[in-house]
Amino acid sequence: MARGNKEILANLEQIVGPEYVSNEEADLQPYTWDLTWAEPRMPDYVVMPKTVTEIQRVLRLANHRKIPVIPYCNGTNIGGLCVPEEGGIVMDLKKMDRILKIDPETCYAVIEPGVSHAAFSAALKATNPQWKGEEFSKGFEFGWGVHPPSASVLAMAINHGIGHLNGRLGINSQLMSSMEVVLPTGEVAKIGSCAYSDSWHSFLPLPRMDGLFTGWLGTTGIVTKLGVWIFPIRPYRDVLTIAAASAEDITKYMVRWRHYSLCDEVTAVSWWLAQIPIVFPYSPKPADAPEFFSYTVISGWSQEELDYKRKMWKEVVAKERAKGTKLIDFEYPPEAKRGRTELPSRIVGSTKNYSKSCGGGLAWPGTFAPCKSWPILYEKWKEIYIRHGLSPATRFTDYQGAHYGMLRCMTPFDKRNPASVQAARDAMVECVRAGLPEGMLPYKPPVEYQNELNAVADAGYLYLMTKIKDMLDPNNIMNPGKLGIR
Repeated sequence: MARGNKEILANLEQIVGPEYVSNEEADLQPYTWDLTWAEPRMPDYVVMPKTVTEIQRVLRLANHRKIPVIPYCNGTNIGGLCVPEEGGIVMDLKKMDRILKIDPETCYAVIEPGVSHAAFSAALKATNPQWKGEEFSKGFEFGWGVHPPSASVLAMAINHGIGHLNGRLGINSQLMSSMEVVLPTGEVAKIGSCAYSDSWHSFLPLPRMDGLFTGWLGTTGIVTKLGVWIFPIRPYRDVLTIAAASAEDITKYMVRWRHYSLCDEVTAVSWWLAQIPIVFPYSPKPADAPEFFSYTVISGWSQEELDYKRKMWKEVVAKERAKGTKLIDFEYPPEAKRGRTELPSRIVGSTKNYSKSCGGGLAWPGTFAPCKSWPILYEKWKEIYIRHGLSPATRFTDYQGAHYGMLRCMTPFDKRNPASVQAARDAMVECVRAGLPEGMLPYKPPVEYQNELNAVADAGYLYLMTKIKDMLDPNNIMNPGKLGIR
């Protein structure tokens, strides 16, 4: 069964070719849903452009006909962000999958939206640094997250996704260096150093106009090229582990350890998230099991550097224990260590690790929050989740210092059961509502979370967001409805 109308379909076929556009429901069905509770909604067309010029022509058509456009990359998002709110055109960017440049001397790369973490990692590992010395023989890396290797590097970066270097270098949006954007009205703009030359090394010291397209959930334009910083792979790595009796104790340890700035990443997961798959529905933790398990990844250029970092880590653990922090020794299985030190990996980040045997639903109240709020919010969230029959499968991850970091609760649910879907939805929205007074900010927020944010936001902030949206997208065609302001 076909949707839309034949005239627009014919126009889209002229732009990208008949084989790369469809309005048949059988072709549109995969774009109607993701793993979240978002209600499936059908677009009217799917189009797969290959060039910037094709994107421009599609957007000009959409503006002329007032048709929504939803940018879509590799389909691994679980925030409902690509599910159409008002029909329209899903612009699937997977054909734009070129790695356009790798500069091993200045240490950046330029990629298109369809480049996956797996493809990018393989290319970087095959790139030899310009400096001599066998310590640089392993190629380069970017911030690989614990998500499927098929995920889009560009989409993750512009939406503040995390990676395995976030403790040392920050989240992936902090590793961006330049971008090319097609505005909703069809114009093309380069932002950063690439606006003045063929060097894509930095946004600074220019005005930070990249912020108009970072964290906006595809509502202000389409990023078609992205410069990102890359880093030589350090040849020595290890994973250090410790557990704790409470969220408060693990937070004390994590904050103290991060003040030393010696690790690539430090993360802690509650007992329920440490189980594979996550316990669903809720069942109590064994009384003798720690509440949280923490791993920290360290890396170095020599065995001596790694040994020093291990020594300092042991001192941190000893000092915290001396203060009464209840830390418990445990050892990570070798396979789990491989998963943390050889990213991107199928060992971690697989959907089945989280939602297997529960009915295929997965979402989270995923947030950035001050570290001091983690224990407070964990106890609130734990009560909410248990009340709704869900496991408090919670993760803490520190970002580039002890200032703030991730607070996230991975939430499997049974998409075949409306009551299970509603329980998960209610629990997660309640968690967001409880967290906002404690400084928590949802990232990649579904519409429900965005509405909670907007309800307490500064009026001037919302006014400015609306002005920017209206200026860039006067016909409100770009992923409408996702920000809660248009």
